[in-house]
Amino acid sequence: MKMACGREPKGQANFELEGDIKRIAYAMHDQAGQLLVAVHLALAEVAPELPDPQKARFTQIKELLTEVEKQLRRHSPELRPTILDDLGWTPAIRLLADGISKRADLPIHIDTSVCERLPGTVETTLYRIVQEALTNAAKHAKASNAWIRSWRENFALCCSIKDDGGGLDSNLADAARNRKGLGLVAMRERLTAIGGTLRSQSSLGNGTELSIRIPLEGDHVNSNRPRG
Repeated sequence: MKMACGREPKGQANFELEGDIKRIAYAMHDQAGQLLVAVHLALAEVAPELPDPQKARFTQIKELLTEVEKQLRRHSPELRPTILDDLGWTPAIRLLADGISKRADLPIHIDTSVCERLPGTVETTLYRIVQEALTNAAKHAKASNAWIRSWRENFALCCSIKDDGGGLDSNLADAARNRKGLGLVAMRERLTAIGGTLRSQSSLGNGTELSIRIPLEGDHVNSNRPRG
């Protein structure tokens, strides 16, 4: 269904984008992986026939292919982790945090009392926002630590993502709330589509904290059923 101006609702656009991301992640992980295996096998057949002067170059090519495989294994799960669909957002966020922590040497502390499955749109939204927030903390804020907390409060899910990075002074923080460069606009659009809210707090030298609240009434009733 399209709006009167001819543009799709943001929630529908996000849903379609996630479908595209899922297909790309599959192609990276499975199809590209199979092609790389085929290349390795083909090179193994050619290797014995190479003259000695070219064997060193052949070894370099194998090392490059091995590095490509490592990058695929590293990034394809974060693009759209199958664990998000199979086990839910909490295991997926732990996997995401572990990957970012190792790459950026950033300790990430997770404290959650919400272990049950949530509606698919809620789990995907939470995963994307945490992913963006942790990326900002590692790349831009130069944080030394990051914390993720989630809990139930009445009929709502609450989540906090905090870092101890450089932060912003109050004037810049106000401007950042409407700046696409930090991803806050996209985060709010995702949350608005499912009835949630986002509040950001940041001050110079005191890091940044994002506070998320998502209602779990009506369509957002908890479910322990796995997502297909």
